[in-house]
Amino acid sequence: MGNRDIEAARTYHATTKHSYTSVRTDGHFLDWENRPMPYKLYPEVSGLALPRDLSLARVPALEAIAAGDSPSGGGELTLEALTRILFCADGLTRRTRIGGQDYHFRAAPSAGALYPIEIYAAVAETGELEQGLYHFSPADLRLRGLRRGDWRGLIARAAAGRPSLLRARAVLALSTIFWRSTWKYRARAYRYCFWDAGTILANLLAAAAAEGLSTELVTAFADPEIEALLGIDGEHEGALCLVALGSGADAPAVEPELRPLDLETIPLSREEVGYPDLVRMHQASRLLSPDEVAAVADARVDSVPLPPASPANAVKPHLLDASAGLSLGETILRRGSTRTFAHKAIRAEELATIMAASSRHPRADFPPLSDTYLIVNAVEGIEPGAYYYRRQSGEFELLKAGNFRSEAGYLCLEQPLGADCSALVCYMADLERALGALGNRAYRDAHLEAGLHGGRAYLAAYALGRGATGLTFYDDDTANFFAPHAAGKSPLLMVAIGVRRSSDDDT
Repeated sequence: MGNRDIEAARTYHATTKHSYTSVRTDGHFLDWENRPMPYKLYPEVSGLALPRDLSLARVPALEAIAAGDSPSGGGELTLEALTRILFCADGLTRRTRIGGQDYHFRAAPSAGALYPIEIYAAVAETGELEQGLYHFSPADLRLRGLRRGDWRGLIARAAAGRPSLLRARAVLALSTIFWRSTWKYRARAYRYCFWDAGTILANLLAAAAAEGLSTELVTAFADPEIEALLGIDGEHEGALCLVALGSGADAPAVEPELRPLDLETIPLSREEVGYPDLVRMHQASRLLSPDEVAAVADARVDSVPLPPASPANAVKPHLLDASAGLSLGETILRRGSTRTFAHKAIRAEELATIMAASSRHPRADFPPLSDTYLIVNAVEGIEPGAYYYRRQSGEFELLKAGNFRSEAGYLCLEQPLGADCSALVCYMADLERALGALGNRAYRDAHLEAGLHGGRAYLAAYALGRGATGLTFYDDDTANFFAPHAAGKSPLLMVAIGVRRSSDDDT
């Protein structure tokens, strides 16, 4: 089963849908005694302690999000800068106890606070750190050295010679340990892993921009080569994406010999439950040859042209200045996931600014794949109703007017968050068109892109003093709600935005 056999993605997507009936007939329960540990630990590797007395970025968060798409930025990658980027992406920000369970919250949101994503860094130039491959440990803010040498040549070759990877000052690789998420979400967790990677990327790209470093997101690579480099098997832990961090470094002079990475890691829990549907989906979306990688990296998805929005059905609020709101550092430290909304309105300028800041496509090797729909419950200056957000023009196009609070609450698995928020954002994609162009790899990219947009919406909302939380949904009911405009599209992720009831309601 190869990447071009898109029946694999079709089948996986269909079998992991939520419906009113499936949720009520689901006998799954959480085995708290077998809950996975949220950290990957190498007991034989001591690691390098990273600077703890950090001054986080004072650049306005909205400005940093906008600058994250710039191809420019030849800033120096110092050890302190690298530490700030890693901390802002996945650092441990606080600990708390909820319902008798300990939770360690990180800089970026994660479905169920399960944190399945790992970050590895292939460092070429920092001036203070030996060239090598490292694993980032949020638990104790350390880099653990896994391999010596400059591995950018191998990484770039795995990505069909991507120049940004070859000249990067460091390459960050994100992987996912499936069991951390499947413990709660079972086979559907494959979607959630890419959402989580996307929210981490939202923070990471903004933090890099604040350091004056360019970034490029790369998802087309030969999986076996990257798996071998990281020492992962592609079944329990899979590689998700690469980030070229910085530019202008000299290309590697010598490529080290790649040997098997035989390092012990501590088991995450008493036992691991396998989900074959998830493993089959991941295996079916792997790229195995340079030709496959190049074909996917060069593919484009033909967009369906939309007629102009009728002036009577479109609203385009003014945007707030990019200097508005909190700094990036303050936003990341204050960010949580809102558990209760106050059933109050936000201003149209706030929603428009959040959508504009979060909706730009990243500098990446894959094309835009998702669209944005909203249910507006309470926004001053925007009539309640269902909307399509036109990313290019910044217009909110009214699809149907009305008070849809109850529908919004129902669609996100009957959670009050959808009904109580000011606006419910739904990222959707025409998966058939995407799969036809990119193969099964498009399934990864679409969910990753939605997670990135959602993560940026989180940042922008909290920067403006508002709340946000990610939500899952009834798949077909959501698509039907936005029909006929969303015909042929599938929901990927929901993000509720609104007025927090109190600061104590964030987790």
